[in-house]
Amino acid sequence: MREVFDMTKAKIVIGTQHRENYGAHDWDGKGEVPQYWKYKGGSTYVVEFDLNSQSAKDIVAEVKPLIESFSQGFEEYIIDYSVVDLDVTPWEEWEFPYFLTRNFYGNYIAERGLYYNEGGTESYVMLPEGERAEYHRNLKEVA
Repeated sequence: MREVFDMTKAKIVIGTQHRENYGAHDWDGKGEVPQYWKYKGGSTYVVEFDLNSQSAKDIVAEVKPLIESFSQGFEEYIIDYSVVDLDVTPWEEWEFPYFLTRNFYGNYIAERGLYYNEGGTESYVMLPEGERAEYHRNLKEVA
C-alpha cells in the first residue's frame, strides 16, 4: 500500500529569542531602569497551514503580535521562521514547541507537551504582547 501525502499542507516553524533585564531586579522604581540584558534561550512555535490559500509571511505577521512581548524586565521576539513539510520536526528532541491552532472564535490557541518528569500538556488562548487567557494544564495520571 502506498502512502499518500497531502502536498497542499505544510507547517511554519517560528524561532524566538528571550532576553531578561537583570538590571530591573535591582531597580528601586526611581529614575531609569538599569539595563543589563542577558540572552535566555527562546521558544519554538509551529503553525500548520494550507499552501494554496495562505502565505507563510502573512501567517507570521498575524501571530507576531501574539508571540512578541517587550517590557522593562523581559523580551521575546521572533528571530527566524521556516516552512517545512508536515512530517519534518526540525527542533531538538528535548524541546517542547508550542503548536498553534485556531479555535471556533478565530483565536489562536498555543498547546505544548510538558517536560518529561511532569507529562501532560498545557494550553492557552494567545493575546497581544505575549499575554495569555484561559490557561489549562492537564497532567498525566501516574499509577
